[in-house]
Amino acid sequence: MKKFLFMLLTGLSVATLANAQINSIKGSVKDDKGNPLSFVFVGDDQYKNAVFSDVSGDFTIPVSADSKLKFELKGYEDMLIDVSKNSNNFQIVMRSTSQGSSTAALSTQSRSDTALQRPNDVDFMQLPGHQKGQLHGSRYLYVNFVHGFVLNASDVLFHHPDYLFDYDKLEGKLLYTSNMTTVNEVSWDQTKSFTLYSSNGERLDFEKVPAIDNSHFSQVIASGKKYKIYKLIKTKFVRADYVNNGMAAHGNDYDEYLDDADYYFFDVQASQLKKMSPRKKAIKEVFAKEADKVNKYLSDNSGDINDAYLNKLVDFMNQ
Repeated sequence: MKKFLFMLLTGLSVATLANAQINSIKGSVKDDKGNPLSFVFVGDDQYKNAVFSDVSGDFTIPVSADSKLKFELKGYEDMLIDVSKNSNNFQIVMRSTSQGSSTAALSTQSRSDTALQRPNDVDFMQLPGHQKGQLHGSRYLYVNFVHGFVLNASDVLFHHPDYLFDYDKLEGKLLYTSNMTTVNEVSWDQTKSFTLYSSNGERLDFEKVPAIDNSHFSQVIASGKKYKIYKLIKTKFVRADYVNNGMAAHGNDYDEYLDDADYYFFDVQASQLKKMSPRKKAIKEVFAKEADKVNKYLSDNSGDINDAYLNKLVDFMNQ
């Protein structure tokens, strides 16, 4: 399986990002008949923010006063909206490409500057795990390929309306397909982070964190100006080991992919990374310098300490 590379473009300077005043805006996307459009890519190339619209066509995205939002959906003309000229009115209407505006052609030409160098394709049905058979679990994050976008090593935000993605948990590879017949691998070296949206609109963010693992991407469970939590998904393949000697039987009569996960706490300001477990004792240890604040949160919020719990906890601790 060959890899593709993103073309190198000039990245945004840290100073520019630091000086930007970021606020969130809400909007919606419909077609020219008033029907909501889901999975419309809404991207801000300058500040590297992007989202997809939900089933109702609604979206929320962080922007700055000088942001320009790009709207893309297969079968519709690309649009570029200047935030400063639209006030709070972000009711976007996209036209089908069958109406033949020059906007689509210009967007296609512009997109060629960040086009992907296509590799040799491999037979989609030869990819283990995407075939029928007696197999429990999966080496892939999703049953089907999903919408997503990528931030490359040069801080270029990439999205293409034709491309759908999946993540190989076993080997740590980001895969894409444009036709559901062939599948290709995104270059590890040229990928900084990526975001995937499930079929029901759930968003998952992944980053390359070599200090955690140098061959797999780490899922970002929570992020902020002070603290972050990562989750490294580990998947292993276990072959069937069923044995029946006539007296007793044990083992499984099926192959299986088993998932396990490790969690990591990152103190952004101190630039310190620590492995942690999703338990109250471990949480108190990593937030020891803000003991009163974390103790209050833990006492006020019961329930299982899962990914959603950790996300809300870190949001609170980042305030």
